[in-house]
Amino acid sequence: MGDVNVTLLGGFGAAVDGAPVPETAWRLKKARELVKLLALATGHRLHREQVMDVLWRDRGPAAAANNLHQAVHIARRALEAGAIELRDEVLSLVAEVDVDLFELAAAGARRARTPVAYRAALSLYGGELLPENRYEDWAGARRAELAQLASELEEELAAFSAVDAERLFGLPAEASSFVGRSRELADLKALLESTRMLTLTGTGGAGKTRLALELARGAEPSFQTGAAVVELAALADERLVPDAVAAALDIRALPAQEPLDAVVDFVASRRLLLVLDNCEHLLGAAAALVDVLLRSAPQVTIVATSREALRVPGEVVFRVPSLDIPDPEQPLEPRQLLEYEAVRLFAERAVAAAPDFTLDPQNAADVARICFRLDGLPLALELAAGRLGALSPAAIAERLDDRFRLLRTGSHAAPTRQQTLTATLQWSHDLLEPDERLLFRRLAVFAGGFELEAVETVCSGGDLDAPGIADLLARLVEKSLVTVDKGPHDPRYRLLETVRLYAQERLDQAGETAGLCERHAHWALALAERERDALRLDRDAANLRAALHTLLDREPGDALRFCVALLPFWMRRIDLQEASRRFTDALAAAPERTALRAEALLAAAAIDFRSGMLRHGMALAEESRAVASEIADARSEWRALQFLGEFGVASDAIEIAVPWIERALELAGREGFAAAEGIGIYSLGVAHWILGDLTGAEELLAQSIEIFRTFTGSAERIPSPVNIAEVASEHEGRPGLRLVFEDTLQPFVEISCDAAVSYALANQAGIARERGELGRALTLLDESAARFEAAGDEPGQAAVLVRRAYFELAEGTLPDARAHLESALELRRRLGDRRGLGLVLSGLGLIDTTAGDYRSAEQHLAEARDIFRRAGDRWGLASTLWRTADLAFARGSLDDAEAALQEARAVLGETQRERWIANTLSGLAEVALLRGDVDQASVLLADARARYAARDDALGVSNVDERLRSLAKDSAKAGLSDTR
Repeated sequence: MGDVNVTLLGGFGAAVDGAPVPETAWRLKKARELVKLLALATGHRLHREQVMDVLWRDRGPAAAANNLHQAVHIARRALEAGAIELRDEVLSLVAEVDVDLFELAAAGARRARTPVAYRAALSLYGGELLPENRYEDWAGARRAELAQLASELEEELAAFSAVDAERLFGLPAEASSFVGRSRELADLKALLESTRMLTLTGTGGAGKTRLALELARGAEPSFQTGAAVVELAALADERLVPDAVAAALDIRALPAQEPLDAVVDFVASRRLLLVLDNCEHLLGAAAALVDVLLRSAPQVTIVATSREALRVPGEVVFRVPSLDIPDPEQPLEPRQLLEYEAVRLFAERAVAAAPDFTLDPQNAADVARICFRLDGLPLALELAAGRLGALSPAAIAERLDDRFRLLRTGSHAAPTRQQTLTATLQWSHDLLEPDERLLFRRLAVFAGGFELEAVETVCSGGDLDAPGIADLLARLVEKSLVTVDKGPHDPRYRLLETVRLYAQERLDQAGETAGLCERHAHWALALAERERDALRLDRDAANLRAALHTLLDREPGDALRFCVALLPFWMRRIDLQEASRRFTDALAAAPERTALRAEALLAAAAIDFRSGMLRHGMALAEESRAVASEIADARSEWRALQFLGEFGVASDAIEIAVPWIERALELAGREGFAAAEGIGIYSLGVAHWILGDLTGAEELLAQSIEIFRTFTGSAERIPSPVNIAEVASEHEGRPGLRLVFEDTLQPFVEISCDAAVSYALANQAGIARERGELGRALTLLDESAARFEAAGDEPGQAAVLVRRAYFELAEGTLPDARAHLESALELRRRLGDRRGLGLVLSGLGLIDTTAGDYRSAEQHLAEARDIFRRAGDRWGLASTLWRTADLAFARGSLDDAEAALQEARAVLGETQRERWIANTLSGLAEVALLRGDVDQASVLLADARARYAARDDALGVSNVDERLRSLAKDSAKAGLSDTR
């Protein structure tokens, strides 16, 4: 079944697998009303009688039932056959509803308590609930409730202080209440005020993680940037510890930059509380990372959890004790027992497993025995409490006694508490039915978490049938061996790390580890190939990483195939450093010269393209072409030739680009790749545009559009076209060119020829505007926008809105420019388009600067810089630094302008993009001139001129020449004045 999405906020709409359901599909109005009713109902379920009472109140039972039958039939045809289910007289809607997403995001924002989370939640409120049903009783209450929620969120967001607005991180919500530990929390709070490195040690299951998080929640308001948690339990490779920290902080390293260096750059000046959880199996790497952070980031405080100390300078170690426990030999009343933390925890968790449980005189002694025998270990107590649905406290206490005697006579090597926890897990395991034990140990193969479908695929086989797994998994959840996290999607399950390690031992003993790892790896490979760049993959990032590790060790060919499948995932998340490393490993492990290798080499080149590592990327693309030629794969060879040309365009090296594109065109013509010829002609048009030949550029673009139109409605796919991404104009208030950058298309991602027409029209509009044909440019943009809207292509719609904004900016109509950018911002937030979001924020910063709203400009630009620095996106960061320099010039702060431009110069160094470097040098020359250093300015302008000339940029050369002539005149006047 496809993914069904229902929109209620701002008006009704529906989509299946991203494609909007047309109005014509709803042949009966009541079919649409039926979907609305179900979408608003609790759990999206209503009894058929309730539906008939609302929609056909004036009809008799038989007529109403007949009408309902017809409405269900039409609604199923409009959506999907499985979108509406009817079981036991109950109608259910299987769909994702925007109201649910908004309410979940609102709840998440109130837990996270960060402005970013509030803005994200508010972006999901699309407007009044079902305005077309404004006078229907069944919608009124929910409409008012949702409007009130949106209003409250806006008020709460506005109430954030300036310090709150800078808080980037928030701690995860509590899954259950925190019990006891008041004494330990007081001691830890005092320690945290006097040290920057605090390690909580103790045995597995002692409650180190919960205690660290509770401590962090109390301390978080004191840290301006907030508090963040790095979960290390799922990592097996010490080299990935810096990557895990970077991921938790949402940072991406620049190409050729180590992840740890990127983390240091990000946190160096921030006041942040960092929680490193489960360090014991990565002790050396965790200690090295902590040492670097403590030395490089003076305002960062670290709380770690580990089974042993990290042994770094300045570390304060706090041994986490067990919870307070009673003496089972001393009879106590229930009220007295509840003064002990272990008893309170057991009693609270017991109610969750058996709602009718109460601590009373009859079970008090057994509960005291349980808490004593489990040594007050929180994990053990929670596992034991989870059995109360099946066993009485007396039965639990008796079984624990037997089990502990057996284990303690068998092993005296482990500490008592370790024996106790092992015994508890062993006891829980032994109480399972054979099929429950089988599934339990097989779940250890997953990293981070898993969903039911994955378990059915990976863990079935032998004595375990897939249809019965859902029931088994539910039973393991009930017995507290599996944790379930419920969100907007399907429930997601996980094993606590201590439990997972125990399950892994059982799996190893059963001799099933190798086979399960292979099944897990092939499941993950199939998932990546099916989902490509869908947001769905984000939930299984840890599983994807573990699966790729397995394939690299055992099946290098499939590892290479996996990397190719993960390319859109890595590109969307801008995980450029990890992607580059994985491709390097996979290409080395599978050296056979095959079509797959040719494809993988080109995918790796695409990562370098996005990173700005053009020289290395071209080498990979050339090897891809050579492999394709050797194996006589004409399509792959054409793709490599075309991509080599695009590399030349990206580096402004048209003398390199054109020969490659022409070779690609020749091959496409010889092989009959008609759509490929269209993209080649289009790329030549872009090359002519860069050279300043606007007439030739537009003729070639028009020719490519006609070719693409011949494939309207076909399944033919082509690489996304190189975007005409720069708009050059004169600066307001100071000399020099202003380059505006807007490019969200991804290299190596394929699109339809219909979409190619729309993007080409938008770029053609840019050429028309540059030629001074504003009316024609707007007409072309209108056509592009209409095509994107008809196709339901929201990324395309956002791209056109941004182009309109810059047209309006050039014409001086700032309010219209701002409105277009804000509309694009809303679209891109909803789409999760991180790169596009940063570019729009940078554009808003430019508009704010032009309008004189410097405070708003700084807020927009700071958020954009943060996005691009974390992502390691050189192009986006450099262009945002230009806008930052514009703001500094407007404020009269030459030091800030110089700092931004020097950073842009350093960022662009690896790219070899001469025109961009020249633009940066021109800005630095203006800083020098404003300081009165004419000699330095002249040197910088001469360097900029040479770089513009090297790329045949006539506009850039002309602009610098004019500036140099002005300097010469000023110098001559000054000399004449001196002689007088």
